[in-house]
Amino acid sequence: MRATAPHIALYERMGERTTQPFALQVLEGLGPIAGRSVIDIAAGTGGLAVAAAERGAVVTATDIHPAMVQRAAERLRSFAGCHAQAEDCRALTMTDAQFDIAISMFGVLAFAHWRQGIAEMARVTRRGGQIALAMWTHGGDCSPAHVLRRIFHREFPQKTLWPSDLFPLFTEDALAASVTEAGVASVEVHVATAEWHPFSSADVVNECDPMFRSFPGYAALDADEAATLRASLEQAFQGYADDHGIIRLPTRAFILHGRKP
Repeated sequence: MRATAPHIALYERMGERTTQPFALQVLEGLGPIAGRSVIDIAAGTGGLAVAAAERGAVVTATDIHPAMVQRAAERLRSFAGCHAQAEDCRALTMTDAQFDIAISMFGVLAFAHWRQGIAEMARVTRRGGQIALAMWTHGGDCSPAHVLRRIFHREFPQKTLWPSDLFPLFTEDALAASVTEAGVASVEVHVATAEWHPFSSADVVNECDPMFRSFPGYAALDADEAATLRASLEQAFQGYADDHGIIRLPTRAFILHGRKP
């Protein structure tokens, strides 16, 4: 077995710490899934895929990044019938009506081409099958990245943290209407909550630094700018510390469930 690349290990360790509580809520909303075929689109390192496989689903995890696919495949290897493969969510290679359930956690909805992604999800889902999605609400500090966004824009109002086509803004009603227009029926959207806390509250900014470097605006700061931002970020995160100094950030995401008519 090849060693997991450092950035993939970081994603699994840090990214899933933020998103996995919502993945579990998405699965709960589907009801029993044992024996059902599931496609996880933009699956990353496979957090949801593994959780679905543990519930008895037959899972196909897909992602556009080969290293992500490799790691998801490794994690799914012990589950019969489960596998991972490289796919572009805008043009899946699967045949029509192939899966009972299609899911995307903070993947399809994270980019400007999300309508294409939803159309593909609907296409590969069987009639009567289920479709589920999750995306950050953008309401205040709804994730560690959004704490960064708030502080970054306060400190550097003329700079851009991440590309304009990343993390489109949604409301519950607009998201439900758009997914319905894409051919999904019985659409229900609600705001789910969870809690994020760092592995080390005393070292939260250093801990988050490798994850935040994936955002171009953060990575491009010079030494003085980075020091200014880090001090402000430390203060912002400490605003969520409890009486024991443990940071407990309330996170919020839209969770959507629907059916293929």
